[in-house]
Amino acid sequence: MAFSGVHGWLASLTTMLFVVMYAPLAVAQLELPPVEEEPIDNLEEAPLQVAMQQPLEYALEDDPGLIQNAPDAYRDYDTYRRTAPQFPSYYFNPAYYNTPDIGARALPDYAPGGYEPRDYQDAPGVPEFSRITTPVRVSTGSGNYVTQGMFPGSFLVPGSTTSFRFRGFARLMALGDFNPMGSTDAFVPNTIPVPQEEGRNFNVSARMSRFGIESWTPTTFRDWNVHTLIEGDFFNGPAQAAGGGGNPFRLRHAFVDFGIFRFGQQNSAFMDAQNWPSLVDFNGPNGWINQRQPSLRMTLPLADRLYWATAMERPFSDITTNGLGTAVQEVPDFSTHLRFEATRGHLQVSSLLRSIGYRPTGGETETETGVGVSGSAVIHPWAMLMCTDPVHDPDPSGLTRSRMLMQCTWGPGIGRYVQDLVGQGLDGQVNPITGEFELVDALGWNASYEHWFNASWLCNTTYSQAHADDNIGQPGTTYESGTYLATSLWWLPIPRLSCGIEYLWGERVNFNGQSADANRIDALLQYNF
Repeated sequence: MAFSGVHGWLASLTTMLFVVMYAPLAVAQLELPPVEEEPIDNLEEAPLQVAMQQPLEYALEDDPGLIQNAPDAYRDYDTYRRTAPQFPSYYFNPAYYNTPDIGARALPDYAPGGYEPRDYQDAPGVPEFSRITTPVRVSTGSGNYVTQGMFPGSFLVPGSTTSFRFRGFARLMALGDFNPMGSTDAFVPNTIPVPQEEGRNFNVSARMSRFGIESWTPTTFRDWNVHTLIEGDFFNGPAQAAGGGGNPFRLRHAFVDFGIFRFGQQNSAFMDAQNWPSLVDFNGPNGWINQRQPSLRMTLPLADRLYWATAMERPFSDITTNGLGTAVQEVPDFSTHLRFEATRGHLQVSSLLRSIGYRPTGGETETETGVGVSGSAVIHPWAMLMCTDPVHDPDPSGLTRSRMLMQCTWGPGIGRYVQDLVGQGLDGQVNPITGEFELVDALGWNASYEHWFNASWLCNTTYSQAHADDNIGQPGTTYESGTYLATSLWWLPIPRLSCGIEYLWGERVNFNGQSADANRIDALLQYNF
């Protein structure tokens, strides 16, 4: 369906307001009782925690080594006094790192208080949530050593209050195709040739490897931090090249966080990044919402464990014009979601509003309003039944770690946000006979179950579909739907090292009813740093 003109905008805004107003009522029905951390009752048993809650003071005259700077950087104590970095009082306070609202971690990186989530498209060798530890107080003589920064793995830059951290992983992937497929290192059902042909393929690649630089700088303005992340990988250009080269660096994220704001290239507020299942395949479920783009986002804590986010994002009209005109994007995309984050899972309800333009050759621009609605969930079902804690327990059982992941998305004009519909011209279509411009209804969904046998072994099964309602008049070879099935087995011999093997099956169905499928065996070795 599609709306146009003023009435279309009003209907779209009404839909979004309905989602924002009534989604909290639906979310409140999910009873995921929080697990509270035990307070420190006996202060004598926790002298370090108590000490770290005191304000930081520099003993400059007695010990210039307290200053975080290179040796001989300054000549006298007066210079030390003028240039010594002064940390805000909250810097060494554990409570600041445990708050689930505006604390040490950035708001868009949803996680229970005191933890940070692993990045999506990552391997399970990194825990679902990692503990954020409080920095150690600067000690005597530390000017000659690297000092821990705000977050685990970070270091304090000498002479400043800025902490840096290098992050990423090295991944080696190998696969074997039993049927021809257009994508030879990621499983993309829309690239399956119809009708299918004979042939096999073997590929080895490391271009999914990722590298990022992250920083934190504390400020006294509302106790907000300036947090930055620049991250990329080499999953770019042609899949293979002579000599093994030809994989240029690709920018994934480049953003700045400050309190409730995040601006730069980031995940769309319409997607749920923590809904990513444990897959060997780098592309993932074909019905999953996956879009990173330049945007300005605001995230607000509304109540205990309830958050609201909204963003203005870069537009792009991915439409099929059939040579009768050009795509036009004049208005940003607007996305929003409500998020309920608990210890044993989360729920998210998202909405998207778009203005998609088309200019016929020699004519005036026509616009249609695209609207999308999406719901997603991650739940630890056995932890809920057994009243166990998958986050705070230092060594949770296999059943406690096991989880279910679900997502479903629908709407007209949202094709470029659905994994298998990206780049297919399925936001909208121009009828080649009548020249009429219409939006395309898109549907995408996925469901996964991740079962942990113990801390070192797990398996995952994921099923997903994507569907587009093509308009009459399109070629019969136009993509109509795709199916994605993956089942994998993982071994985690040591922390941060992941070994996985996976069987993949996919199917593509065209508008004329013809279809074809493909089968693949995929394996990887990955180490996170």
